[in-house]
Amino acid sequence: MDRDRTQPKISIVVPVYNTEAYLPACVETLLSQTHANLELIFVDDGSTDNSPALLDAYAERDPRVRVIRQKNGGVSAARNAGIEKATGAYIGFVDSDDTVEPNYVEALLGAFAAHPEIGVSICNRFIHGHPNGREIGAAAGAGRVLSPREAIRYAVSIGKSFEGYLWNKLFRAELLCNNPDFRLDPSLAICEDLLLCVAIFASGQKAYFDPTPLYHYNYRKTGALRTLDDRRMTEFAARDRIEAIAATFGDDVLHAAELSHVKSALNLLAAAKQAKNKPLASAMRRRIDERKKTILMAPDVPFAEKVKLLIRRAFPVLSLSIFNRFA
Repeated sequence: MDRDRTQPKISIVVPVYNTEAYLPACVETLLSQTHANLELIFVDDGSTDNSPALLDAYAERDPRVRVIRQKNGGVSAARNAGIEKATGAYIGFVDSDDTVEPNYVEALLGAFAAHPEIGVSICNRFIHGHPNGREIGAAAGAGRVLSPREAIRYAVSIGKSFEGYLWNKLFRAELLCNNPDFRLDPSLAICEDLLLCVAIFASGQKAYFDPTPLYHYNYRKTGALRTLDDRRMTEFAARDRIEAIAATFGDDVLHAAELSHVKSALNLLAAAKQAKNKPLASAMRRRIDERKKTILMAPDVPFAEKVKLLIRRAFPVLSLSIFNRFA
């Protein structure tokens, strides 16, 4: 493929672990990008299926494909390894079981030319395979530049905006490569990406958010968010740290972070009750109740969210089923 070397090189980091069923679709959408000057860094995180062979075949076919292999260390370790090897002017992330639109990279990159003051470019996303049976595109306003404070509030608001994922964002490479503190924490299995995004925004970085959905996220029940093991509990260690950062940007930002914290705890409370896991249910009730009064008293939290909180706290399993059905 003819690549215009006058265009910036974009590094895309893709962590891979046993996703052979999804991997070809992911790779093909990246190789077919309208912005062709790419460095595609696939980090094989100790896969035991046919993923390594698939990656080797793609690397032989296209020189833009680079394969890094390591012992299984989790998605954060894989992404960190990719960051260390990236040579592009910008760094993005894609999950190996997802796909992107053909202009995904071009659109994200275009925001930097139009808004040179930003450090992060963000697009909207579709969610496929959600339990409510619908394809979901997050609701948001018109494309615009966000201040660091606005970006943090957007990132921590579950289901209301672009949220804190890495895979719908493109970062100036110097943000990640020149600051060793901007790495994912391998001890966290959930919300590690949100914590990193919040830390980057808190350092003073503005962002541009394009509401056009360009990323296709596949909701998989085997993901860490759908488990009740020790990995799931690391989410709340991350959320505690996120709240500490949010608190420095004003009460409304803190309340948004607390509300997201409580929503996640409510989800886990319902799962714990269904599994008859009393210690976990008790731990989630404590987290909810520690924040409930503040959220209920906060003038910036919508009334509907307060009502939903009270209903879900009183009837966690039944209410979760009802709200998921009509989401």
